[in-house]
Amino acid sequence: MWSMSIFQTHLSDRRVLQLSGPDRVDFLQNLVTQNVAELPEGACVMTALLTPQGKLLHDFLIFAEADALYIDCDASQADALFKKLSMYKLRANVDLSHAALRVFALWQEDGFACPPTAGFGQDPRHPGLGLRALVETKVTITLPEASLAAWHTNRIRLGIVQGPLDMAPGTVFPLDYGLAQIHGVDFQKGCFIGQEVTSRVHRKGSLKRKIHALTFAQDAPLVGSEISHGSRPVGHIVASHGCHAIALIREDARDEDLICETQSVVISGGVFAASAPEIS
Repeated sequence: MWSMSIFQTHLSDRRVLQLSGPDRVDFLQNLVTQNVAELPEGACVMTALLTPQGKLLHDFLIFAEADALYIDCDASQADALFKKLSMYKLRANVDLSHAALRVFALWQEDGFACPPTAGFGQDPRHPGLGLRALVETKVTITLPEASLAAWHTNRIRLGIVQGPLDMAPGTVFPLDYGLAQIHGVDFQKGCFIGQEVTSRVHRKGSLKRKIHALTFAQDAPLVGSEISHGSRPVGHIVASHGCHAIALIREDARDEDLICETQSVVISGGVFAASAPEIS
């Protein structure tokens, strides 16, 4: 029997691209940050497409099926991602198209993992993001519906960044924003666009700035709001909803008394926290 704390949400801010053809796996393997070479049918992975300088252009999920790979991406970036992938096709025997599929999620408001459900796969980024499926119309499971805003509040509370609103394309480095911690980068797979810079930062073993989940006593400050220690700027808000936010904060200041828009900053967790899922 379903727990009443489990919800279904149509992720209407997502679009799906379909990549088919005999070269589809090799084509993506040479471009993206995650290993897609041996994905079993039904698997879902998190990945990204970077600039040659190692900055993030697009983050997305890939669903593997018997005859195609499906790219679950931000709706506002779907056309740009389609254009960018088309530029790399060259002589690759692949066909890229827009798929008439919708993205649905099953998730718990308490952040716990959902039980396995036929037709759904685990969101690879974090157990608390629940399950995910691509469907033609709507899911047939009888569960209460939750709004897209509620799903994003849960995501932000967990400290998971996503899409261009959290990470302006071409301006941020993926490791600062925890993409390795949410299983979006495979450092053993070999070459991908931006691999040299990304691997060099990884080998150094330390980051000057990291994202953290924050909880405020009142409504969280708006995206872009400055976080300071005394008169010194040490970070800024990258996502917020309700009393929850995600912020990029300098590591040498994270244990100090921090202020954002007159409110005390309380770091409540995130993908770099000790209790966060380990990198596989």
